[in-house]
Amino acid sequence: MNTMISKQEMGIIRPSELQDWLTSHGIATVTTEECAHLLGINTNDVSQRLVRLRAKGELIAGARGLWIAVPSEYREMGAPEPMRYMHNLMEFYDNDYCVGWLSAAAIHGASHQAPQVFQVAVRKNIRNRKIGRSELQFYQRSYVQEISKKRVSLVSGSAFVSSVGATMLMVAADSNVCGGIDNVANIICELADNNNNYMKDILSDAPMFPHATVHRLGWILDRLSEVEDLDELIKYCALSSEPTVLSPTGKRIGSIDKRWNVIENRRIEVDI
Repeated sequence: MNTMISKQEMGIIRPSELQDWLTSHGIATVTTEECAHLLGINTNDVSQRLVRLRAKGELIAGARGLWIAVPSEYREMGAPEPMRYMHNLMEFYDNDYCVGWLSAAAIHGASHQAPQVFQVAVRKNIRNRKIGRSELQFYQRSYVQEISKKRVSLVSGSAFVSSVGATMLMVAADSNVCGGIDNVANIICELADNNNNYMKDILSDAPMFPHATVHRLGWILDRLSEVEDLDELIKYCALSSEPTVLSPTGKRIGSIDKRWNVIENRRIEVDI
């Protein structure tokens, strides 16, 4: 139970006051058990007592047994932005996670991302869902616990987000969930332009990804961005002699870039 809530006397507030109380105390989510404590009722009665709050849009279900407080400024959206409640949602599921792909790229300054989609890597698979207007996409990945990430705090909340270098690897690995290889190249170039000191994370996280991912990322950084210090990444890629295709959805035909051992099976167009 949330420490702030556990310190309160049972039945300290009325249902009509719940959302305001949570928001004023900086609490983004509340479990059914915590609601029962605050309202002084049985857990089996919580859902019925919250009907009016849900109808007014002051509370929304994030999962069975977990309620998200919706401050007035988020009512039109139906729910707060996912960064406000994501850490609590993952704790509720006892799941390791990190915000990644397009969502992490946007947080790190890349504008090429799908609107209203929030992408999260998780250790244990959970279903996708829509909370308010936000489409939440969850992808099970074995590297979640080890990949480089940091707790990013925004005005409205915080969550673990993959580092810039890890985000580059994630989008290079999964062009199918990032709008295709052209968009992947745009994202990587923007991240490279807007950030520094990401190569250390790329090199430390590279063993968690297929060699093809690292080769593809190296090619994009070398050929499409202004990154110059790629010597260590070149050495890492030299450990694998198997050529990889630049576009995962294309055929294995085209000239080979020997520096990165990449088959240039299509032309990449960036618009930054």
